Amino acid sequence: MNLYLISAVLLLVVVIVLIVLLMNKGKEVPQLKLKVADLESQLGNTMSLIDERLKLSDKYSKLLASVAEKTFEAVIITDKEGTIEWVNSGFTTITGYSFDEVKGKKPGSFLQGNETDRNTVDRIRTKLKENKIFKEEIINYSKDGRKYWLSISITPILDKNGNVEKFIAI
Repeated sequence: MNLYLISAVLLLVVVIVLIVLLMNKGKEVPQLKLKVADLESQLGNTMSLIDERLKLSDKYSKLLASVAEKTFEAVIITDKEGTIEWVNSGFTTITGYSFDEVKGKKPGSFLQGNETDRNTVDRIRTKLKENKIFKEEIINYSKDGRKYWLSISITPILDKNGNVEKFIAI
């Protein structure tokens, strides 16, 4: 986002310089021509850097998405309320639930069962409210009713003001 802000500011500077040039049309202002040329050069360099960084960012985003999708570990991304936005194929393999079956649901609503420890569930809820990274072990149930132990690590994703935007559970 900062790259876009820099681009916008530089574009604004160029527009202001162009307005000044139009206002002084017909008047010889050699220093202004030099400054406009410098600004155009700087703008071109900045745009090249922004383009390179966007390409690099896109490359790493695709790489991270591939890692998250291909890992055997279950990965769940929820919104700040804990509602599922995305799961990977590892999640489907372990639980038997497809993404379409779980999208918009809270994981505990269908993964927990009779032998899931309520104290553990309460600890998880408390830790989620604290917006800190944590790990827990819990008994969950697959779609076909198979019970399994799960070691879960949950990380809150915070915005620049420290507010939770999402949670990632692995």
